[in-house]
Amino acid sequence: MARGGETTGNAVRTRAEAADAQDSELWGDLFLARLSQETRSALSPAQLDELKRAATAMAPRRHSVDWRFSLPASLGGKRVYGVLLAGADRRGPQRHAQERMLRRQRRRGRSARAGIQALAVAFALALLGLMLLAGIVQAEETKSAIVGIEGADDRTPIESGEWPWIALGRINREIGGHCTGALIAPDLVLTAAHCLYNFKDRRWAIPMEVHFVAGYNRGEYRGHARGRKFSISPGWDPADAKQDTNIGNDWALVKLESSLTIRPVALSERSFEQMKQAAADGELTIAGYNGDYAEILTQHHGCHLVARTKKTSLLLHDCDATFGSSGAPLLLVTSGGAEIIGLQSAVVTLEDGRNLGAAVPIEAFRKAARGQ
Repeated sequence: MARGGETTGNAVRTRAEAADAQDSELWGDLFLARLSQETRSALSPAQLDELKRAATAMAPRRHSVDWRFSLPASLGGKRVYGVLLAGADRRGPQRHAQERMLRRQRRRGRSARAGIQALAVAFALALLGLMLLAGIVQAEETKSAIVGIEGADDRTPIESGEWPWIALGRINREIGGHCTGALIAPDLVLTAAHCLYNFKDRRWAIPMEVHFVAGYNRGEYRGHARGRKFSISPGWDPADAKQDTNIGNDWALVKLESSLTIRPVALSERSFEQMKQAAADGELTIAGYNGDYAEILTQHHGCHLVARTKKTSLLLHDCDATFGSSGAPLLLVTSGGAEIIGLQSAVVTLEDGRNLGAAVPIEAFRKAARGQ
């Protein structure tokens, strides 16, 4: 698809084009995000980069046959899931080593529980080996345990069944990975452009491969619809995804194949100064499905707008958000309701070493959203 255009579900694609089940970059990021805070704080930035590269090389790939299904709880009182995989063996040498160790333990007559423990030990040893290969001998302190979280982690779980939170949801891709999106019309979802692009395959996702799941919480949700078409910022270039000048254009609209019966969240009409004043009063919130809390919606309420960049007009804020929260709305939540003032895109590092969230300003996509 040409950059800045629209794609429809009528495009012909085969499963072979989606050979990788996870974007390797995202896999490496999530691997780091799921490390314990104690482990991350013991590693230097250079060591974290080496560990991420090693984890990226182990990213799983999709099988030629990957069929997943679930049976409703009404059939047996509990939800039942099933998975059928077929195709070339894509397990890495570490996985084979783990399984050989497990088979040896079983042959020695140990219990199934002992076998599981052996698998856990093998995984820990593999992780330790990666650390040693990365040259981790003397650890240095890092400034933050999780990318995008400065100081204390101020994120808290939130009840996703209440408005406006019910209008937020996960953007799920069938080939793997997720972002956050916000319902801004019954059949229109706002998210980040980079969430719809497969960097490994260097192609846009197919709309019908993208699912918006509203009010998602631990497998339950309040609304669901597939994408029908995308409207992507004409100024966003996947080749420069991490450049500051490109982040300000990192927005996209997902037109759903059916409308949801959920009240959308309005786009703000405030000026930047009005937004900053409202944020100063403690009304600024960011809520999303972060990679380390992917099954629940978390929010950081009472954060602040720090600045607005001159060249790119990015909204810089100190709200806690990490991988998976891309596409999350920057919200002003007051007694009068809730409104979107920006769109979470990335975390940027300032010259003084601070890490701040970078959000696309409302004026970048407000006109396009109203034209849908």
